[in-house]
Amino acid sequence: MSTSALTDLLSQLVSTPSVNPAHSEDPSITGEERMAELFISLFKARGLSVEVTHPMGAGRPAVIGRSQPAAVHKTLMFEMHLDTVGIAHMTVDPFLAQIENGKLYGRGSCDMKGAMASLFHILTPERIESLNQKGIELILVGAPDEETGLGGSTRMAAEGLGADIAFVLEPTQCLPVIAHKGALWYDVELKGRSGHGSQPQSGVSTNAALSDFLPALFDIHQQLTQEYSHPLLGNSTLNIGKIEGGQTYNIIPERTLLQLDRRVIPNEPSQLFPDQVNRKIQDMITAGLLLDGRCTLTSETTSFSTSDQSPLVKDLQQAITRVTGEPAPCSGTSWVSDASPFSQTCEQILVFGPGDIAQAHTDNEFIEIAQLERAASIFADFLDHFE
Repeated sequence: MSTSALTDLLSQLVSTPSVNPAHSEDPSITGEERMAELFISLFKARGLSVEVTHPMGAGRPAVIGRSQPAAVHKTLMFEMHLDTVGIAHMTVDPFLAQIENGKLYGRGSCDMKGAMASLFHILTPERIESLNQKGIELILVGAPDEETGLGGSTRMAAEGLGADIAFVLEPTQCLPVIAHKGALWYDVELKGRSGHGSQPQSGVSTNAALSDFLPALFDIHQQLTQEYSHPLLGNSTLNIGKIEGGQTYNIIPERTLLQLDRRVIPNEPSQLFPDQVNRKIQDMITAGLLLDGRCTLTSETTSFSTSDQSPLVKDLQQAITRVTGEPAPCSGTSWVSDASPFSQTCEQILVFGPGDIAQAHTDNEFIEIAQLERAASIFADFLDHFE
């Protein structure tokens, strides 16, 4: 395996800016179109058919490449996101792809252009033709807008894109990730009645109601963590990201808004938490502590979980062990990925790739070249043994 060819490919990917438009207003670096054009050339060089769609609207394409076996008995998908986070405050040149001390630096090098490079490096026309002869259709997907809510993958999965077997490429240190929590965001609006601060009895203070509401909120969450747990992910978590209410010192607040972030494990029914919160709000209305209120789901990224006994997981573990001579334990994560929507359209799915998530989005983002080489060897071994 040529290390220089592998790092040259990653350098080309890193030096192609693809910052999510939500993270920058500079048109010279934002959007997925440049990466999509590079994907098209990489797909065509490997003899794949190419389809371009625009799930996020004009200028924000997705690219799908497909092999063309004479008869298909199995589909194998590798999904990658085209966008990166922004470059503000980076301490290394985000697009230079500088190599130093066995590491390649630059925005997206770890998350997740390193995985792209490792896969594309070993996807030779000969290896693709071998898959064709086995009746395996290879599907490569470049999706936009992963970094701000999985927008591209969510729309593509809703339109039916999927496969029998699927890899979502992310930095997992070349070990299989088979589960991650969902991210559920809620707005809680509490309503009361305004009045003069010197006459608290004349109003219904939504801020004062927090003294009753917040302990109950944590009690609801705590009860759910006692009832539901996951062997890889542990328990669901709760973060109160924002509390906003009131106008000034001497006005009784008539509205308070809370924004909640719950990271929910796969086996906890998602409706339990908001139902119980809304029951508490109704109890407070009955008691005269509020006039109205509601807990409303505003954003949902579902969890995903694949059995550690699934053929895909076992096949990947065997490939890792053949390449490294080491065991390949499965893990779960608290961060989310495009595996969330695609778990609805793929029979078996996992997350895998080179690099450490701790380096993603950092001011000196890098990936170790040894990780790139390891991932490339694992991808090659997996595909050569895949039936």
